[in-house]
Formats: sequence, C-alpha cells, structure tokens
Amino acid sequence: METDVDNKPISQWTSQERVGVVKEIFNTVTPHYDLLNRLMSARQDVRWRRFAARRIPREARNALDVATGTGDLAIDMATAGGELRVIGVDFVERMMRLGREKTSRRNLTRLISFTAADALMLPFDDNQFDAATIAFGIRNIPDRRSALKEMARVVRPGGKVIVLEMTFPRNMRLRRFFRWYLNNVMPVVGRLISGNSRAYRYLPDSIQDFLHPDQLSTLFEEAGLKSVKAFPLTFGITYLHEGIVA
Repeated sequence: METDVDNKPISQWTSQERVGVVKEIFNTVTPHYDLLNRLMSARQDVRWRRFAARRIPREARNALDVATGTGDLAIDMATAGGELRVIGVDFVERMMRLGREKTSRRNLTRLISFTAADALMLPFDDNQFDAATIAFGIRNIPDRRSALKEMARVVRPGGKVIVLEMTFPRNMRLRRFFRWYLNNVMPVVGRLISGNSRAYRYLPDSIQDFLHPDQLSTLFEEAGLKSVKAFPLTFGITYLHEGIVA
C-alpha cells in the first residue's frame, strides 16, 4: 500500500518520515540483506569494509560501529589483527540479532557486543573509544552533522571517525552507468530476492540523494574533525572519509 512518503521525492521527506521508512525497510529485508549486498556490489562491499577496518589505528583497543546492521564491519575490525574490542549499535534490533548469530558462529563474542542505540544519542561517555565507524548508514540519518559530532564526542582525542558510504563517481561516463544501474538493476534484483520493492526503491534513491564527497569532507570539518581525508574506492562509487578527533 502506498503512503504519503511514497508519493514524494526523498529530498522532501521530513526527518521523522526518513527514520520511519528506514526502520520499516531494514526490519523487512534483514534475512536477505547480506546476500543482496554481495550480489549488488559484485562483492566489492567486502573489500570496502576490509579497507575501512585497516584504517583503524593499530594501537586502538576499542571501537564503536554505528548503524552496525548485521555486524559485517564490526567482524572485519575484530578480525583484522590485535585485540580490538568492538561495540556495534543500531536501532533495528532484528539486524543486530543476525549480527549476534554471525559473531557467535565465528567465536567472536569475546571481542564483539551489540546494543540498541540511536546514532544521535549514543549511550556512552565522552572520550570512551579509540575509533568510531559507520558503513553505509550515514545517508539514512537526517542530521548527518550531528551524527558526526556524536561519534566524535565518544572518541578520545587523537582517535578516528571513519565513514564508508556510496556516492556518485566523478567520471561522467561512470556516473551515467551507475545511475542506470541504481534505477534499473538494483530495484529489480532487490524485489526478486527480498520481495520488498519499496526497500529497493528507497536504497537507490538514498544514494542519489546523498552528499558529494567534498560536501561530506566539509561536514567532517564542521563537526570539529581534523586532518580529514577521503579515499575513492572502485572508481569512486564508494568513498571512505576519516578525520581525527581534536
């Protein structure tokens, strides 16, 4: 059944509407989420997350993974070497249940734990973590600057905030192809596998509505982060942004 949200572009949604849609969608697609990520990215999502995990400082001992979903990045961070302990937070409990199952199967419960939390109101003290990450989640948060500030708040001075997110490549030919793929392939594959056509209309729209990489770098600086860097991955389809907490 269509709703008022379905009848207007994503750029016109209110913050409350976006949060409501995100909760509904991710509760629905959980059983198929990992499979669809692998298929739709040709397994590049695995490489992207592993690159993010390698950007965690080697001396880090604890990290926070915001919008952790099914825990893929948390698992990659915990298995990248050393004794990094990771707390994954999300406001979709069903996604985290799958994350707990995956963590248990890999005997990582000693290093990874999960807790329900909103990215804009993290239930942690200031300066508690050596790093905070978010992979493919910040575009779903209406107030992205506040989310970055909140991540920076819980990270110790000198620690890192890392954001991994899809965007449009700078090359115009690639941009045209990526737009075609998002609008013609992703919705069909998503609907066939998950049975949720709304979810795989929202996800391409959320990528197309997201910030340009330069704009996200500016948000990092506005959130008080220093030494901001941006790394294009797979021809710029995805970017990793990182900044140091002052």
